[in-house]
Amino acid sequence: MVRCWLVLVLGVGLALGCASPRSPMPEGAPKSVEIGEYRIEAGDQIEVRFPLNPEMNVLTLIRPDGKVSLQLVGEIQAEGSTPAELSDRLRQEYSKELRDPEVAVIVRAMAARVYVDGAIEKPGGYPWSREITAMQAIARAGGFRETANTDHFLVLRRRADGKQDVFDVRLDEEDGKQGNNSDLFLAPYDLVLVPASDVADVNLWVDQYIRQNIPISPREIFFGL
Repeated sequence: MVRCWLVLVLGVGLALGCASPRSPMPEGAPKSVEIGEYRIEAGDQIEVRFPLNPEMNVLTLIRPDGKVSLQLVGEIQAEGSTPAELSDRLRQEYSKELRDPEVAVIVRAMAARVYVDGAIEKPGGYPWSREITAMQAIARAGGFRETANTDHFLVLRRRADGKQDVFDVRLDEEDGKQGNNSDLFLAPYDLVLVPASDVADVNLWVDQYIRQNIPISPREIFFGL
């Protein structure tokens, strides 16, 4: 439970460092997100398959250092590569030991998570998939509390350049009829924040949530200061 809370604090801490909660939130948040091809990361479970040498097939986890140990070729850096890129690299490495090797890398389980907090029943981290939306993440977290503002909620997303996007996802009847902002597909490590029903200024609530409700700083988490 403590570990889950620390992970969630990290996500919010990143938001604090990279975005201004009081800045205007973008209008017309997209219903889908361009995530690009998945890149392997530490904690993922991958299967390395050899169609011509099935006795060498292996199911393994990517270590915290981003590497994986495989027979014949030893340690290989896997984190940061797409499955196709890792397949190509392994094909090159195994060509030193095998004639015309066929190698395929399949990601069987991903370490990526999305996080949900605020006025919901079960705050925490939940497995990410390309198909998961903000509403589905809230449902996995037990749904809204009776005190939740069910008209809208926020999604915090860190971009590749380190900056933070804040999407105001509105679920009120008028927006629902127009089909705008009615839900949002989540990217890995998105943070969904559901305000309470008595919060009028959502930007102010985010500011208070981040600055007042986190007992330790990201610096304390990383360095024990």
